[in-house]
Amino acid sequence: MRMNAFVARERAAPPVEPVNICGVLVHAQPDQRVAVKAALEELPGTEVHTMTDEGKLIVVVEDADGQWASETITRFYDVEGILSVALVYHHFDNELEGEIVP
Repeated sequence: MRMNAFVARERAAPPVEPVNICGVLVHAQPDQRVAVKAALEELPGTEVHTMTDEGKLIVVVEDADGQWASETITRFYDVEGILSVALVYHHFDNELEGEIVP
């Protein structure tokens, strides 16, 4: 009986939207840093927070409609002028009304 109640409760609950946030350090050729920043900001779920004169960019990537953050980060390598990409932070959970759902 407990299992039936659990299944009924799960079916009645609204779908859980996962939270997926990635912090990425990108190193670009210094003379192409502005073009790299513009190209990265065109990608879904991507926001460039900082760019240095040396070509280092701090980028946050989140899941976007139909596009996982990991797929977006993989596309960074297609941007001309990028020398390296490093995932330095990753947060993922399913959060619903303040509760973590496994």
